[in-house]
Amino acid sequence: MKLLLIPDKFKGSLTSEEVSKAFIDGVQKAGVDFTYKFIKASDGGDGFMDAVASYKPCISVEVVTENPLGKPLRSHYLYNKKDNAAYIELANASGMELLKPEERNPMLTSTYGTGLQIKDAVQKGIKNIYIGLGGSATNDGGMGIARALGYVFLDAKGKKLPAIGNSLEQIRSIDDSWVGNDLKEVSFYAVNDVSNPLFGIKGAAYVYAGQKGATDEIIKVLDQGLENLDRVVAETYGLLNAHLPGSGAAGGAAYGLKTFLGANFLSGIDFILGLSGVEKLLAAKAFDFIVTGEGKIDDQTMNGKLIQGVMRLGEKYNTRVIAICGKLDISKNQLMDHGIYDVFEIQNPSKDLAYNLQNAKELLSQKAKEFFLLRQENSPLKK
Repeated sequence: MKLLLIPDKFKGSLTSEEVSKAFIDGVQKAGVDFTYKFIKASDGGDGFMDAVASYKPCISVEVVTENPLGKPLRSHYLYNKKDNAAYIELANASGMELLKPEERNPMLTSTYGTGLQIKDAVQKGIKNIYIGLGGSATNDGGMGIARALGYVFLDAKGKKLPAIGNSLEQIRSIDDSWVGNDLKEVSFYAVNDVSNPLFGIKGAAYVYAGQKGATDEIIKVLDQGLENLDRVVAETYGLLNAHLPGSGAAGGAAYGLKTFLGANFLSGIDFILGLSGVEKLLAAKAFDFIVTGEGKIDDQTMNGKLIQGVMRLGEKYNTRVIAICGKLDISKNQLMDHGIYDVFEIQNPSKDLAYNLQNAKELLSQKAKEFFLLRQENSPLKK
């Protein structure tokens, strides 16, 4: 049996490498004769730079920036000399994991720190800048990024507004007289696999802000603010980017990158898998299964996550896809209708979350063992 492993991390418990190792451990314990290949992947969110570094020679560029609440932070991005390209992970300066749970409030957070990283790369003469989106603590429509690069947002009295979610509803005009011409010489790429629009019931606020500490009332205010930002942008620049699929990524940061920097949208999973050469591998070598997964599989999984990209690969190369997860929050039949061959959940439902997170490696290994023991009598697994 030949396995191709392309899992995502299980947030809070296992890296993608650890997921793969635990899965392989279980297959070995099942006594199955197999070989495997591991592919480091990312949908553009957390782990984006690690995935890039797996396939491109890069150096780390240190930057003094700010966290989502404006506190000083030492961070970094990657630079590839051959392509004169920078790879920036938004979560490294504007990510939710940088804040304590009680600090999370998308009315008060900003992508300004990510903007400072982009500014540093521009000032160094880097001409291609890729920003991996995901894991953000923000819902500012990319205001913070734009502010770091010279854009100024003004209220009805012409007063400068802080680049935070709470300011979105107050924007009445945008001053771009401080924006440098050097931005025009740079190609920007927003890398993500989210298909949400900027605002509305499927937009950035309604779908994601609750995870970032927003109450129902705050979500409503943020959504109205994002709609207002788009209205002012349309009046000022004649741009209509709010309903582009993916503009709602990272609290609307994708919209800001598109609007203020002219960024192109790239599929995160397609981008990383393109670097990895996995399609050549699939075309040249027959695999019995592609194994993927993430900590929680739910409705959002079918809205542009890594698993969806792997499913497309499986369909293209006629290879069955097995999905593993900590918690399954969608019907198994629904996943199978979308092309998943099988899926299994590793959590012990009789135990609490802390137990399942702490013992994820052992739980995954045991489930993988059980999965293949039950299927050894099926002809597709026999060699």
